[in-house]
Amino acid sequence: MAVRTQLKITPNALLRRYRNLALPGQVLVDRDEEVTPDTVVARTEMVPGDPWTVDITRELGLRLTPEQARRAILKRVGDRVENQETLAQYRLPGVLGETRTVRSPITGTVEFVSYAYGRVLIREDARLAQRQVVVNVARQLDVWPRTIGMYLRYREGDEVRQGAALACAPGGVGLLYSYTPVAGVVEHVDRRTGTVVISRPTLPAEVDAYFPGRVHELVPSLGAVVGTRGDHVLGIFGLGFENHGTLRVLVDSPRAELPAEAVTPDCGGKVLVGGAYIGFEALRLALDRGVHGVIVGGADHTDLERLAGKVIGVGMTGQEELSLTVILTEGFGFMPMNRDLFDLLAGAEGSVVSINGTTQVRAGVVRPEIIVHRGLPDRGGGDLPDRVIPPAADLVPGTRVRLLRKPHLGQWGIVVRAGDLAALETEARVTVAEVELENGRRVAVPEANLEVH
Repeated sequence: MAVRTQLKITPNALLRRYRNLALPGQVLVDRDEEVTPDTVVARTEMVPGDPWTVDITRELGLRLTPEQARRAILKRVGDRVENQETLAQYRLPGVLGETRTVRSPITGTVEFVSYAYGRVLIREDARLAQRQVVVNVARQLDVWPRTIGMYLRYREGDEVRQGAALACAPGGVGLLYSYTPVAGVVEHVDRRTGTVVISRPTLPAEVDAYFPGRVHELVPSLGAVVGTRGDHVLGIFGLGFENHGTLRVLVDSPRAELPAEAVTPDCGGKVLVGGAYIGFEALRLALDRGVHGVIVGGADHTDLERLAGKVIGVGMTGQEELSLTVILTEGFGFMPMNRDLFDLLAGAEGSVVSINGTTQVRAGVVRPEIIVHRGLPDRGGGDLPDRVIPPAADLVPGTRVRLLRKPHLGQWGIVVRAGDLAALETEARVTVAEVELENGRRVAVPEANLEVH
């Protein structure tokens, strides 16, 4: 049984996309307004989510063994905790022993637990992060609130780093420290309560329209739904996040390699289309010359890692700090581009395209996308049509296929006959199809090694 291609092409569709902030902010567009890819739809100020270290032993006021800490700490790595939720609990020995409790100072996810040191690391949920943090220095140092000025290492207006010793005082068996859980500026020292208020820096966050189109509806405080008319393509693998530019085709065949000398200085700001392959030198030139995107059939995995400057695993891409977005429409290696896709892109040369290289190959599959802008939609818009792709495809004469294994890897052809049983070199009998390649040669190929287009 042949497999269906993972490349998906939806031509001339009505596309709508939610363009929303992660946190409430200000919406900057109006309903029915025409937008460009760079139009800022919404903007807000956000506090970055910091990792917080909660010292369980200090909060309990006890010295715990690793085994005692294991029993006291109630949360495990990966657990979500809410602000003031019980993080650890320990009952003192004795019939009337009191129970001491440690509560989470923030809402977030537990990233690390050390039973040897009695500490829990929590990654703060940035959506719920507070702009000001209050540190109870008097309680942590066990001193009178009015005397905390004697022990503070910072004054109002000073900047502090996360984890810095905010104050220090003599304790029963050495020095006691009060550490700042976040980076920021000492805003206020309250000697009545013995607390220090730290103001955290905020970062601007905004979302743009991503493609030319029209605003169909507003999402209060978050963003808008932007629509356009165009061609929608889902590729196989990509690098880099959202980008856009004018489409330029640099080769005349879907089987051609995109040479480095074709990436000229005037390609800056463009989205380039190649054929079957692009090498590292061409990728490096595209990055250096300000090219916004490259769409090509295939490339070497090692070249993409050199470009990204890191190992590319099997998780998610799209977070790379690259100004260049790369989309592979077929796979790794020398892989001729789908003829229908190549013809579509060649016919759209000069059009504005929006691309996103984000790829996730595990659960919740995400494929890199290409959107070729064809014009503004009518008011009211529409949705991208659903396309149901069956897991396998029956082969019939005339079906266009691509070969997935050597010695004809990546070649295209037309099925002449299918359904015959044949013996392989391993003596296994499998169903094969006779395929006429583009060069006119006919070969017998196991159906499982064919991809239907």
